[in-house]
Amino acid sequence: MIGRAAMLGLVALGKCLAAEPPEQPFDEYRVKAAFLYNFAKFVEWPAESFQGALAPFAICVLGRDPFGRSLEDTVAGRTIDGRSFVVRHIVSVKQAAGCQVLFIGGDQNKRVAPILAEIATPGVLTVGESDSGASAGAIISFILAAGKVRFAINAAAAEREKLRISSRLLSLAVAVAK
Repeated sequence: MIGRAAMLGLVALGKCLAAEPPEQPFDEYRVKAAFLYNFAKFVEWPAESFQGALAPFAICVLGRDPFGRSLEDTVAGRTIDGRSFVVRHIVSVKQAAGCQVLFIGGDQNKRVAPILAEIATPGVLTVGESDSGASAGAIISFILAAGKVRFAINAAAAEREKLRISSRLLSLAVAVAK
Protein backbone atom coordinates (compact mmCIF):
# COMPACT_ATOMS: atom_id res chain seq x y z
CA MET A 1 0.00 0.00 0.00
CA ILE A 2 1.03 3.54 -0.66
CA GLY A 3 1.36 5.74 2.39
CA ARG A 4 -0.53 9.01 2.79
CA ALA A 5 2.62 11.14 2.17
CA ALA A 6 3.47 9.19 -0.98
CA MET A 7 -0.11 9.55 -2.25
CA LEU A 8 -0.05 13.33 -1.71
CA GLY A 9 3.29 13.48 -3.51
CA LEU A 10 1.88 11.60 -6.52
CA VAL A 11 -1.17 13.89 -6.62
CA ALA A 12 1.06 16.97 -6.52
CA LEU A 13 3.30 15.55 -9.27
CA GLY A 14 0.24 14.78 -11.41
CA LYS A 15 -1.00 18.35 -11.03
CA CYS A 16 2.41 19.69 -12.05
CA LEU A 17 2.55 17.46 -15.12
CA ALA A 18 -1.02 18.30 -16.14
CA ALA A 19 -0.55 22.04 -15.68
CA GLU A 20 0.11 24.25 -18.66
CA PRO A 21 3.71 25.33 -19.15
CA PRO A 22 4.53 28.58 -17.38
CA GLU A 23 4.15 31.73 -19.47
CA GLN A 24 7.30 33.14 -20.94
CA PRO A 25 8.29 36.37 -19.22
CA PHE A 26 7.55 39.56 -21.16
CA ASP A 27 10.65 40.45 -23.16
CA GLU A 28 10.25 44.12 -24.03
CA TYR A 29 13.16 44.21 -26.46
CA ARG A 30 12.14 41.08 -28.33
CA VAL A 31 8.77 42.77 -28.92
CA LYS A 32 10.47 46.02 -29.96
CA ALA A 33 12.73 44.10 -32.35
CA ALA A 34 9.66 42.59 -34.01
CA PHE A 35 8.11 46.04 -34.26
CA LEU A 36 11.25 47.45 -35.91
CA TYR A 37 11.13 44.71 -38.54
CA ASN A 38 7.43 45.29 -39.13
CA PHE A 39 7.84 49.06 -39.33
CA ALA A 40 10.21 48.42 -42.22
CA LYS A 41 7.49 46.48 -44.03
CA PHE A 42 4.97 49.31 -43.76
CA VAL A 43 7.09 52.32 -44.67
CA GLU A 44 8.04 53.41 -48.17
CA TRP A 45 11.49 54.97 -48.54
CA PRO A 46 12.62 57.30 -51.32
CA ALA A 47 15.03 55.60 -53.74
CA GLU A 48 17.89 57.87 -52.62
CA SER A 49 17.71 56.33 -49.14
CA PHE A 50 19.61 53.31 -50.48
CA GLN A 51 23.13 53.25 -51.84
CA GLY A 52 22.12 50.97 -54.71
CA ALA A 53 19.37 48.71 -56.06
CA LEU A 54 20.47 45.75 -53.94
CA ALA A 55 21.89 47.60 -50.95
CA PRO A 56 20.79 45.93 -47.72
CA PHE A 57 18.16 47.38 -45.48
CA ALA A 58 20.01 48.74 -42.42
CA ILE A 59 18.54 48.95 -38.94
CA CYS A 60 20.96 50.91 -36.79
CA VAL A 61 21.09 51.07 -33.00
CA LEU A 62 22.56 54.27 -31.58
CA GLY A 63 24.23 54.00 -28.19
CA ARG A 64 23.81 51.12 -25.76
CA ASP A 65 22.26 48.04 -27.38
CA PRO A 66 19.33 46.80 -25.26
CA PHE A 67 18.34 44.05 -27.71
CA GLY A 68 20.98 41.41 -27.07
CA ARG A 69 20.56 39.02 -30.02
CA SER A 70 16.81 39.69 -30.43
CA LEU A 71 17.11 42.21 -33.25
CA GLU A 72 19.60 40.15 -35.28
CA ASP A 73 17.53 36.99 -34.73
CA THR A 74 14.33 38.77 -35.79
CA VAL A 75 15.67 39.95 -39.16
CA ALA A 76 17.93 36.98 -39.95
CA GLY A 77 17.16 35.58 -43.40
CA ARG A 78 14.36 38.08 -44.05
CA THR A 79 14.11 40.45 -46.99
CA ILE A 80 11.98 43.38 -48.11
CA ASP A 81 11.75 44.06 -51.83
CA GLY A 82 14.74 41.78 -52.39
CA ARG A 83 16.89 43.60 -49.83
CA SER A 84 18.39 41.61 -46.97
CA PHE A 85 18.67 43.13 -43.52
CA VAL A 86 21.75 44.20 -41.61
CA VAL A 87 21.89 45.42 -38.04
CA ARG A 88 24.54 48.02 -37.30
CA HIS A 89 25.56 49.30 -33.89
CA ILE A 90 26.72 52.89 -34.00
CA VAL A 91 28.09 55.22 -31.35
CA SER A 92 27.70 58.51 -33.23
CA VAL A 93 25.02 60.04 -35.44
CA LYS A 94 27.76 60.65 -37.99
CA GLN A 95 27.72 56.88 -38.61
CA ALA A 96 24.00 56.94 -39.52
CA ALA A 97 24.64 57.33 -43.26
CA GLY A 98 23.15 54.30 -44.95
CA CYS A 99 20.69 53.57 -42.12
CA GLN A 100 17.03 53.24 -43.07
CA VAL A 101 15.89 52.80 -39.45
CA LEU A 102 17.70 54.50 -36.58
CA PHE A 103 16.76 53.21 -33.13
CA ILE A 104 17.59 55.79 -30.46
CA GLY A 105 17.71 53.87 -27.19
CA GLY A 106 16.51 55.02 -23.81
CA ASP A 107 20.04 55.91 -22.73
CA GLN A 108 19.88 58.72 -25.32
CA ASN A 109 16.46 60.16 -24.26
CA LYS A 110 17.86 63.49 -23.10
CA ARG A 111 19.64 63.95 -26.43
CA VAL A 112 16.85 63.06 -28.89
CA ALA A 113 16.37 66.58 -30.30
CA PRO A 114 20.12 67.22 -30.86
CA ILE A 115 20.55 63.72 -32.35
CA LEU A 116 17.71 64.32 -34.81
CA ALA A 117 19.13 67.71 -35.75
CA GLU A 118 22.49 66.10 -36.49
CA ILE A 119 21.19 63.45 -38.92
CA ALA A 120 22.49 64.54 -42.31
CA THR A 121 21.01 61.75 -44.43
CA PRO A 122 17.39 62.18 -45.53
CA GLY A 123 14.96 59.27 -45.44
CA VAL A 124 15.84 57.84 -42.02
CA LEU A 125 13.00 56.39 -39.95
CA THR A 126 13.89 57.48 -36.42
CA VAL A 127 12.49 55.39 -33.57
CA GLY A 128 12.78 56.53 -29.96
CA GLU A 129 11.95 55.05 -26.59
CA SER A 130 10.37 57.86 -24.64
CA ASP A 131 6.83 59.09 -24.33
CA SER A 132 8.07 62.46 -25.51
CA GLY A 133 10.13 61.08 -28.42
CA ALA A 134 7.56 61.93 -31.08
CA SER A 135 7.18 65.46 -29.76
CA ALA A 136 10.99 65.81 -29.81
CA GLY A 137 10.91 64.95 -33.52
CA ALA A 138 11.38 61.17 -33.67
CA ILE A 139 9.07 59.63 -36.27
CA ILE A 140 8.02 56.71 -34.08
CA SER A 141 8.18 56.50 -30.29
CA PHE A 142 7.74 53.31 -28.30
CA ILE A 143 5.45 53.63 -25.29
CA LEU A 144 4.93 51.07 -22.52
CA ALA A 145 1.26 50.99 -21.52
CA ALA A 146 -0.37 48.43 -19.26
CA GLY A 147 2.59 46.08 -19.68
CA LYS A 148 2.45 46.20 -23.47
CA VAL A 149 4.65 47.85 -26.08
CA ARG A 150 2.74 50.45 -28.09
CA PHE A 151 3.90 53.26 -30.36
CA ALA A 152 3.07 56.80 -31.42
CA ILE A 153 3.80 58.27 -34.85
CA ASN A 154 4.83 61.80 -35.75
CA ALA A 155 3.42 62.04 -39.30
CA ALA A 156 4.88 65.52 -39.89
CA ALA A 157 8.40 64.24 -39.10
CA ALA A 158 7.87 61.31 -41.51
CA GLU A 159 6.77 63.71 -44.23
CA ARG A 160 9.88 65.86 -43.71
CA GLU A 161 11.99 62.73 -44.26
CA LYS A 162 9.99 61.86 -47.40
CA LEU A 163 8.81 58.61 -45.81
CA ARG A 164 5.34 57.28 -46.58
CA ILE A 165 3.81 55.37 -43.71
CA SER A 166 1.12 52.84 -44.58
CA SER A 167 -2.38 53.59 -43.33
CA ARG A 168 -2.33 50.10 -41.78
CA LEU A 169 0.61 51.10 -39.57
CA LEU A 170 -0.95 54.48 -38.77
CA SER A 171 -4.13 52.72 -37.63
CA LEU A 172 -2.17 50.65 -35.08
CA ALA A 173 -0.52 53.65 -33.43
CA VAL A 174 -1.87 54.84 -30.08
CA ALA A 175 -1.38 58.41 -31.28
CA VAL A 176 -0.60 60.10 -34.58
CA ALA A 177 0.69 63.66 -34.46
CA LYS A 178 0.17 65.58 -37.69
